[in-house]
Amino acid sequence: MELPVIDLNAFLQGSRCEEDCRNLANVLRQYGAAAIYDPRVEQRDGDRFLDMMERYFEQPTEVKLKDARPELYYQVGVTPEFTEEPRDNSAYAEKLSTKNKPTPFQGKDCKWRFQWRMGPRPESSKYPELEAEPVIPQGFPEWPTIMNTWGEKLLAAGFAIAEMLAIGLDLPRDAFVRLLSRGSHLLAPTGVDVDKYEVGHVVAGFHYDLNFITLHGKARYPGLFIWTREGIRIPCKVPDGCLLVQVGAQLEYLTGGYLEKGFHEVVITEQAKQKAKECKSHWRVSSTLFVHVQVDSILQPLGHFQHNELAKQYYSPIEAGAQVAQELQAIQLKNTA
Repeated sequence: MELPVIDLNAFLQGSRCEEDCRNLANVLRQYGAAAIYDPRVEQRDGDRFLDMMERYFEQPTEVKLKDARPELYYQVGVTPEFTEEPRDNSAYAEKLSTKNKPTPFQGKDCKWRFQWRMGPRPESSKYPELEAEPVIPQGFPEWPTIMNTWGEKLLAAGFAIAEMLAIGLDLPRDAFVRLLSRGSHLLAPTGVDVDKYEVGHVVAGFHYDLNFITLHGKARYPGLFIWTREGIRIPCKVPDGCLLVQVGAQLEYLTGGYLEKGFHEVVITEQAKQKAKECKSHWRVSSTLFVHVQVDSILQPLGHFQHNELAKQYYSPIEAGAQVAQELQAIQLKNTA
């Protein structure tokens, strides 16, 4: 199935589009994800980005490792394969029916990731590792231009989604965007060599994203599966010319659980193997942007969401930077020593 498409065009032209805004909120509540059409996002920019990232990930391991910054919890630069470990979500998975359970998996993800900071940051913060300067790989003079061009378009789409979502949830229009201003947003593409693994191999184990929302451009390879609110596992198909948006843990927090963080996994499929026979590069690259609440802001249910008992019990106030640090520790990116 294809996800419902939310068209941002009328909203970007100045219309309040309350019906579209409520539709966005309803789709995200049901699926934890939606397809987004933003006329400002051009496929040619996405193609330039994917072309460059394929060339980057195709480099030898020892070359890529020069761009790793473990002392900064891999929040900039490259995260090597078999570094990130999905946190234990077995309590949720056990509630799923047999046909909707995640693909069996243990250990650490075989994917690589590169994280590139987007947008302005605070002049000072209690969480300097989340505000680190970007890493520019050697041999890629076009890197900053291509990363920023694509990342800024995804980020602009993310802010428009945040405004529409606030309207659709009966919150002030700026309820979310004021928290996102100067957030530690990251353009964070992943890469995996499709030829290296068999059909059924898990690339990214069953997990959710820790941030506010995640945006993806359309990948050249299939393999992403998402879970709906009802616990149904579906292959994620995004129409041509659209983006994918997924609900993250911070958005769940701000709505007191009304919107739930979207669980997902990435698996090598037979379709991906067939696609590898047609594609120039055999690396599956995701075009991923993590949109974050500013690290020194307080995460807590907003407006009318703070009045329900669930919010009071499970979503007590916490600084966004502290929440991120807890999540990074849980997925083995933050050294606790």
